[in-house]
Amino acid sequence: MLLYSIARVVFFLVNQSYFDDVNLSRLLLGGMKFDLPAVIYTNSVFILLSILPFPFRYNKGYQNVIKWFVYIVNGITLAMNFADTIFFQFTSKRTTSSIFQEFANEDNGFILFFRFLFVDYWYMTILWIVLLFLFVQAYRMIEPKLKRPVHNKLAYTFQHFCILLVYAGLLFGAARGGFDGTTRPISLNNAGEYVDKPLEMSIVLNTPFTMLRTINKKGAKRRNFFTQEELPKVFSAYHKAKPRSDKKKMNVVTIVIESFGKEYVGALNKNPIDPEYKSYTPFTDSLISKSRAYVNAFANGRKSIDALPSVVASLPSFYSPYVLSHYATNDINSIASVLGEEGYYTAFFHGAPNGSMGFDAFMNLAGYNDYYGMTEYANDDDFDGTWGIWDEPFMQYFANTMNTFEEPFLSSIFTLSSHHPFKIPEKYEDKFKGGPLSLNRGTQYTDYALGRFFETASKMPWFKNTIFVITADHTNQVYYPEYKTSLGLFKVPIIYYAPSDSTLVGIDSTVTQQLDIFPTIVDYVGCTNDYVSFGTDVMDSTSRHYAVNFLSPNIFQVTQGDYILGFDGEKVVFMYNYVTDPLQKKDLKGMGLAEEKPLTDLAKGIMQEFSERAIDNRMVPGKK
Repeated sequence: MLLYSIARVVFFLVNQSYFDDVNLSRLLLGGMKFDLPAVIYTNSVFILLSILPFPFRYNKGYQNVIKWFVYIVNGITLAMNFADTIFFQFTSKRTTSSIFQEFANEDNGFILFFRFLFVDYWYMTILWIVLLFLFVQAYRMIEPKLKRPVHNKLAYTFQHFCILLVYAGLLFGAARGGFDGTTRPISLNNAGEYVDKPLEMSIVLNTPFTMLRTINKKGAKRRNFFTQEELPKVFSAYHKAKPRSDKKKMNVVTIVIESFGKEYVGALNKNPIDPEYKSYTPFTDSLISKSRAYVNAFANGRKSIDALPSVVASLPSFYSPYVLSHYATNDINSIASVLGEEGYYTAFFHGAPNGSMGFDAFMNLAGYNDYYGMTEYANDDDFDGTWGIWDEPFMQYFANTMNTFEEPFLSSIFTLSSHHPFKIPEKYEDKFKGGPLSLNRGTQYTDYALGRFFETASKMPWFKNTIFVITADHTNQVYYPEYKTSLGLFKVPIIYYAPSDSTLVGIDSTVTQQLDIFPTIVDYVGCTNDYVSFGTDVMDSTSRHYAVNFLSPNIFQVTQGDYILGFDGEKVVFMYNYVTDPLQKKDLKGMGLAEEKPLTDLAKGIMQEFSERAIDNRMVPGKK
């Protein structure tokens, strides 16, 4: 228990810039309620072997066996908490069991983990070794012994069996979080009892607990907020086609850039809070000057595996990434399937080893004709040593390969270089100086690679008949306070660029999200078939524009107009005016604002619509 509390203090100290005005003592005390089940679960074998009602448990050999079990198990759980202390900076929440599926296809997983702990964040490893050493010394101070010889083994066994039953009852109640007969085993959302802001739940929780509690958990469950007659009036994911006689079949290129947060893009930070603000994206800034760019644009998740279902298929991540959920085998429509019905050839590019993150499998499900990965690139000389092919050469490959496609086509790419460990090619070591975050140099390099891509693409015959969409998979490390809030952690660029459309220009403040890319594009090019999407056409002034995100552990955040609202499935958790209160200091929930009920109804409507369609396998427009 003490190790868990120390790990929690370390977690807070390392990540304290994410938390403002916290009641640390309350968070630490609340955390003990979650530490106790984690300790019991992970040490259950040790506990059982220690309380068996037989005197042989005092044998030296027997004690040596359970001793090493204690050392290994608690060394692992301490390492999990320390690793998550750093990983939090990339995900803004505690790690859950989905990570095992997420990296199941990564052949270099062990290498990455070794580098993460022992190279990039070596000081956490040293602290882990020191605390584990002290833990071992403390354990060795106590040596279980029989006070006197056992003459009546039957009486001894009966007496200690009764003690075992008492222990079992106490442990059962402690593991469940209480002794009340109506108490359910505590789960991640119970951490909300001790926090003022959702992000603080990560302090209260511990990683072994979140991992254990999310194993084999279902995502969606049926909701009955509205009747079947009421629901379509509140929210519907069914979209009627908007065919246009004036639209010819334009090519579509979608570019998802790894960890490309809005914070790094100078053109989207026209009034920076820091007078010395520096942009790390000079090319993107120049592209924005001739594009339609959105300053209130949001990712729908915090991990790469969340992003592609959102961008490609307009599917949000509810409770767990869609591709890891029980509904991953459902029929879905996507930008690829809808455009494919219009006669488009479709292809997806990702420079990582084929199979990485399961992207190739999902793209196949989404209806892409072909997948181009590291195998198809076939030149390991451009391997970055960690993730895959450097962005610059792979994006040149992307441009040149598209030149072989028959028009019209949809071509999508997901970059990878601006990712931990944030390396750049050796030849650019002196070119990109970076900034206060280790990510900044990677952003500069990828922005340069993007510029080189457009330089090549602009010479291609298909270029002028193409609409480009540029966004990020998620945000990453953040420096400025407004990007550390529950909303700021999802702020990404969304940029539409069509060289032949002079009307598609300007900075737009309409709220939009990754889920909107699919419907916006298919409406823009004038597709003739209906589709299912949890976003809307951002260019349609008659549509309702919003953004949704799932916060840790189960809070659904909805943004519309000037407000954001958090909903946990039963009640409003928070509400802020993010325009006048960008740091989210003043909670407006329950203050009678006219916007609260419509936002709450929208959250309920989306949750109910998603759950019903996911459970009933209605993610395609066959049934409304």
